[in-house]
Amino acid sequence: MKINEEHTRRTAQIWRAGGMIWMISITLFFEIYNLFFAKLPVLFSTVLAIVIIATSTSLYAWSLKTLRLAKDLPEEKFIDVAKRRKLRKAFLIVIIIEITGFNIAPFVLLYFNQIAYVVPIEILICAIHFIPLASIFKMPVYYWLGGIVALITIITILFVPTTSQLGNLRAVSAIPSLGFIISNLIIIIYVLNDAMKYIGKNARISMS
Repeated sequence: MKINEEHTRRTAQIWRAGGMIWMISITLFFEIYNLFFAKLPVLFSTVLAIVIIATSTSLYAWSLKTLRLAKDLPEEKFIDVAKRRKLRKAFLIVIIIEITGFNIAPFVLLYFNQIAYVVPIEILICAIHFIPLASIFKMPVYYWLGGIVALITIITILFVPTTSQLGNLRAVSAIPSLGFIISNLIIIIYVLNDAMKYIGKNARISMS
């Protein structure tokens, strides 16, 4: 990712760390969801559960470390209050629309007797919300995350029958879920690694 001076600021780093904590949490939810409904052999399920817990714990620790380091950065001397309010308002609007979609979608699908599409539609809503966030927070990598996951989900909805199975999982739910999990983990690691570079760069600037 090209260096963006806005990302070196304390507030931006705090928001990024918080965002990663949220992404780890939603990824963990889908990991547990898939593991539970996959109904795999006990030994295999146990090994996967240990891997999931270890991975999530490591990523949480990494995110909390970046959050702590971000809070230790010096306060911005010149704050554009109007710009900050505009960003918060835009972010709040996106979140409200997302939450509204999450709550309405299941009832609409139930009404049309398409309850099998609840999981992929919820994932699609989550994926789409990353696209405006990419613009709001100047994070181009979110375009890739939202676009790839949305594309996987749309293709699955269009071409995978609701009767198809991946093991014990319904394919129409499993394919988007796995795509979402893998994409999220890649982006989380990328963003956290990138954040550490920004924090280090800013720390050196503040010390000079």
